[in-house]
Amino acid sequence: MDNPKKKLKVDRCLEWLKKQNEQEPKKLALQNKNDIQFIIQTNADRKNFLLAAAEDEATLPLAVDDIETEPKAIPLRELRRSGLVLECDWLSCRWKFTDYEEFQTHVAKHVSDLHLIPEEDKSKYFCSWDTCGHKTVDLSEMVRHINYHAYHAKLLAIGLNGRATLNLAECKKDSSKRNQLPSNISEHRCLWVGCTKAYQSIEEFIKHVKEHIDNSRNLCSWAGCGATFTRRTLFIAHVRSHTGERLIACYHCGQHFANNRKLCDHIRRQNVNPQSNIRCDFCGVFCASEYLKREHARQHVSLFACSMCDMTAPTLSALAQHVRYRHVAARPHPCPHCEYRAITKRDLRKHIPTHTRKKRKLKGADKSSEAELSDEDSDEEVSKKPKEKRKYVCHMCPEKEKKIFSRGTRLTTHLVKVHGAQWPCGYSRFRYQLSEDGMYRLTETRFEEFELSQKIVDGYSDPKKSLTDSYDFEVQRVSEATATSPVHFEIRLKSDKNNQPDETSVEITMCDVDEQGNIINSEVIKSDVVYT
Repeated sequence: MDNPKKKLKVDRCLEWLKKQNEQEPKKLALQNKNDIQFIIQTNADRKNFLLAAAEDEATLPLAVDDIETEPKAIPLRELRRSGLVLECDWLSCRWKFTDYEEFQTHVAKHVSDLHLIPEEDKSKYFCSWDTCGHKTVDLSEMVRHINYHAYHAKLLAIGLNGRATLNLAECKKDSSKRNQLPSNISEHRCLWVGCTKAYQSIEEFIKHVKEHIDNSRNLCSWAGCGATFTRRTLFIAHVRSHTGERLIACYHCGQHFANNRKLCDHIRRQNVNPQSNIRCDFCGVFCASEYLKREHARQHVSLFACSMCDMTAPTLSALAQHVRYRHVAARPHPCPHCEYRAITKRDLRKHIPTHTRKKRKLKGADKSSEAELSDEDSDEEVSKKPKEKRKYVCHMCPEKEKKIFSRGTRLTTHLVKVHGAQWPCGYSRFRYQLSEDGMYRLTETRFEEFELSQKIVDGYSDPKKSLTDSYDFEVQRVSEATATSPVHFEIRLKSDKNNQPDETSVEITMCDVDEQGNIINSEVIKSDVVYT
């Protein structure tokens, strides 16, 4: 017990065990009532403990007799193959392996250990991987989810050894979500031209795509791509953007990355020296390196303009978010409990708990009623760090009569009613930035690309016609994808005498989007109107 860090971990474990013993009667009653609810409640208690514990090198709390896994300094070329300790985090399992093939086979057997949670419509499968809690009605989707846990555990093992090999500092993010994977993992389908194979395991899918890479001469034949490369390494890295392959993960928070440099940047961003002389020219934030400063500065410069208002955005995804909420009236996701319709699935998920959340009274409430809370409420009980109180100050008031507000919305109301300020067309609110004195003031400058600003100054900035006109289009596939070209479509505007555009040509923006609706790639097509 001479090591103070080891003594601290033992004290933490004993404190956790003491809390468990105090709650044992309640938990035993809950376990007898519903085994699944017992697992959910246990996970919630574990998250509470993780967030309350002090940050140290241990990602997860160890038992008193457990041996802490230490990182090994592996040669960089062998980092992804040698010295891996693969941990199975399935509840009541905790087996460790050094061979990835054996580990995959072991994790796949846990499919038979899945629990079913009965609900109103259908029963859902529950993942018992530590701090995961994923639920779904689709067994195939759950199988892909569990296989991805095995793949993610491999990345975590690589990231653990990467601490020593890459000489990384500590990650300071929340470790209670390290095993939470992307939701609704779809089938891993190969889109290489002429191939239609699909896999339930991402590892098998990646092995299959590598066979296409070995037989290709630096030409990407993924459907709709056709990119060529002069170097083999660049070609292999490019194909990873299609397959979603990742090479390493942060052992502490679980975030995975496409290469070692992104992991190093992930750690450097959290361990910036306050005495550093590398500061952002726009907002004054300290950065760990000149490269990270350039990457950070991109979020301050707008590169894309909305074609319907004066709004400009730094990324295509931010522009898509703006158009989705400000100009498109469609709300395709209805609430099953009321008349509310959401624009995105994320908004709907945030809205539904307003119907299911139970009101809790602090005075006179029976502690035994906490066991009946749903899993959504259990997640809400996770303690959060108190937010730092901000101060917003009006820059237009005289110095002697300077008014300070506790919320930005109150300063916005003050600016509009007292000073008559208005935000630009297309913006829904004012934006505030931190000043040197620690106060937040109105952002009065908008940084834009020169060509974009010139376009707006030349008359592009007038309020545009909203997307209220509805035209009927007919889309017809003209040709299939080849090794060097994507699928070709022909878009025709159906004739309607009462509803025809005034212009003699149309402008269509073709976008590739991900599962969340964010734009990945876009192309503007201008052509003459063709009526059918």
